[in-house]
Amino acid sequence: MMHDLTLRADTEQALASALPWLRSADGWVLTGPPDARHDLDPIGALVRVEAVLDYDGNTVTPADVDERFHANLLLDDDHRDAAAILAACEPFTVAVSPEKRRRVWA
Repeated sequence: MMHDLTLRADTEQALASALPWLRSADGWVLTGPPDARHDLDPIGALVRVEAVLDYDGNTVTPADVDERFHANLLLDDDHRDAAAILAACEPFTVAVSPEKRRRVWA
């Protein structure tokens, strides 16, 4: 079974600390060798409503930005650390209906 998780944390460091399996010295491990069995899309801040600009490019209405750190994770049950990763993700998992997602998997 493939788990499709939408994650949100107050900071990137909070999520990184909770998910050491998906980090390396170089940063996030977006995907790995075939046995890694995960795909990660670190998003960062999320624009909820785009800014409205006038004809000259001046901001009429500023963007509404959720500054918390967002990420999407596809995790296969066959991942060697799946149970631990799912448990670590639980406090950061956000229920988002598919039609409301900002970024989706291809």
